[in-house]
Amino acid sequence: MAIKLIDILLEGIDLSTMEGIVDRVYPQIVNNLGKAFKATPKVEFHKNIYSRLSGIPGMEGEANPHAEYDSRSNKIYLYIPKMTDEEEIIKALLHEYTHATQDPKQNDEYRAKGYENNPNEIAARKAELDWKDYI
Repeated sequence: MAIKLIDILLEGIDLSTMEGIVDRVYPQIVNNLGKAFKATPKVEFHKNIYSRLSGIPGMEGEANPHAEYDSRSNKIYLYIPKMTDEEEIIKALLHEYTHATQDPKQNDEYRAKGYENNPNEIAARKAELDWKDYI
């Protein structure tokens, strides 16, 4: 795990509970959504994108995503302050794993269409709609 429990402030769910949810639902998501473009990505928890990328604990910035898939490292990153309940965790896993199934060579072309019209984002948002299947 890339983060220490002492380094995070949680509003309603602790790291152990988050890990339990991931352990329970992630294998089902992988099975249901099919093979990843690369190997099945690992899931890591971090306080935020700034501290993850800088390596500086406590680093802050203006914007912080809920989660992200990095095709270079083939990892899904869940940002703890945004993961306030089981629904958020499941939606994030569905969304980011969907990206893991997509060809990263299309990213530049699709990003040029804008977030709302990006076929990869449309598919990832659609996958989130099935979150209740994993409760």
